[in-house]
Amino acid sequence: MRVLRRSDDPDLAVRVAGEADRGVPVVLIHGMASDHSTWRRLAAALRERGRAVISVDLRGHGRSGRARDIYRLDDFRDDLVYVLDALGISVADVVGHSLGAHTALRFAMLEPSRVRRLVLEEVPPMPRDEADLSEGIAVRATLGEQVRGLIALARNPFPIIRYDGRMGDQIVAEFDICAPHWWSELPEVQAATMVISGGEKSFLPPRHLQTLSDALPDSRFVTIEAGHSVHRDRAAEFVTHVDGFLGH
Repeated sequence: MRVLRRSDDPDLAVRVAGEADRGVPVVLIHGMASDHSTWRRLAAALRERGRAVISVDLRGHGRSGRARDIYRLDDFRDDLVYVLDALGISVADVVGHSLGAHTALRFAMLEPSRVRRLVLEEVPPMPRDEADLSEGIAVRATLGEQVRGLIALARNPFPIIRYDGRMGDQIVAEFDICAPHWWSELPEVQAATMVISGGEKSFLPPRHLQTLSDALPDSRFVTIEAGHSVHRDRAAEFVTHVDGFLGH
């Protein structure tokens, strides 16, 4: 891992495989309470294709530093900007899961010219209105997902050990506020996008992800019945879809 040291913000850990300054690299961003290691299978497949791969540990996760006070969604986005700037990457393909997908989308909204292709796995959308809020959608796992998560934890406990548990309530609180302006800015995204839903097994209703996909200028919607962690629980199918979409 390479650690990008900063004086005023948390240090950020990244794993760079391949030559990031040649071609279009792929940036992988994990979900909450995970880290870069969740992408091993996808990263290996992309490297076999000759793609450079940058796997990021978000602040408060893995080998990256922790926030001094609170965690904000825009901070994760700004960290991604910093990583790409520090590595000299002007354009990338970006793949994100859950919180990482939301981070990737915010980045594509802020700097649309820097994202060529975008994969959003189980991306939690901001609530549009009171109807969305009353539905009680939040970043919380179902019982089945908790069981699968415990199995994954037994295999690799380090991500949860290194996770800053303070951020959970702070981030969920941001998803408890109506954000129609967030939806109005989605057309700013220029990247060809694939939105992947885990289907009815997930706590995120597929219809909301479909609505999000429809709001993007160039997007396709894919359902893989796996629950919230598609890349973990249906890895082969996930890799096939993403590899085909990203191309070379």
